[in-house]
Amino acid sequence: MKKNKLSHLLSLASLPTPLQKLDAGTKEPEIWIKRDDLTEFVGSGNKIRKLEYLLYDAKEKGAKIICTCGGIQSNHCRATAFAARKLGMKPVLFLRGSKPEKAEGNLLLDHLLESEIHWITAEQYKDRENIMNAMKNTQENPDDFYVIPEGGSNAIGSLGYIKCVEELSKQTDLNEFDAIFCPVGSGGTYAGLIAGLTYYNINCDLIGINVTLATADDFKKHIQNILTEYENEDFLKEKIDDEKIKIIDGYTGEAYAVPTENGISWIKSLILKTGILLDPVYTAKAFDGMIEESKKSGYKKVLFLHSGGGFGTFAYSEHLK
Repeated sequence: MKKNKLSHLLSLASLPTPLQKLDAGTKEPEIWIKRDDLTEFVGSGNKIRKLEYLLYDAKEKGAKIICTCGGIQSNHCRATAFAARKLGMKPVLFLRGSKPEKAEGNLLLDHLLESEIHWITAEQYKDRENIMNAMKNTQENPDDFYVIPEGGSNAIGSLGYIKCVEELSKQTDLNEFDAIFCPVGSGGTYAGLIAGLTYYNINCDLIGINVTLATADDFKKHIQNILTEYENEDFLKEKIDDEKIKIIDGYTGEAYAVPTENGISWIKSLILKTGILLDPVYTAKAFDGMIEESKKSGYKKVLFLHSGGGFGTFAYSEHLK
């Protein structure tokens, strides 16, 4: 993507989001938190930064229907439904799992936004891209139908986090941090952040905490595929080697979307001490990973990207009692 691609976006998020020093009750490291949980209200979280670029592309192509996929409590699907409706488009969602007896959290908002929901099995979900494209091909006018991949994690969507690095660099000197931490659920946010750090010549480690059952190697391949698109368009001046892509396994717990004991503990601790709400699927696990990895590495000052997910927390009341 050439530099001017960074200006090919819609205004959907409330930016810049705050950068806040956090008193989390830990002596070390010193923690700063990028509040991307405050990018919007119904559209809150990291996904809306990606959607600013993806839906710009969709509008340029004349799309009227926006199709994407995710789990039952997908933050991405909820944010996509919100943004699509805001722009006068119809949201179509393919959700992995069975329709629950009652809609809670993100799913409740999907319904309020009158999303067309298709329930598919975990096995079918492995073929999600083909399933969505097959629906596109059944349309009277396929060009009306715009498909967004899981998490909005492609080269277009990831531009949102290159732009975020530019925003952060105006708020603080990122070179003063030992590391930046973020959750990794589909890889696009990490890809944009590492491309942005490289593009703006910022020398700071970027560490992604894997919250899924995929492996770090799986994510590295996907991230490199996104970065290759940037290289092919001369957006990146140099190749980002695999060793610079740091994805840490070991904090997922029993399964993706299943809370961990440490994660629940951090949710309760942070909201009591700071008023900040983490979510049990992404940010609580990643925050736990940041604390533990910082201890191992002796980091003194770190930055945590809060990618949102608050609405999903309300679907986990049984775990939070």
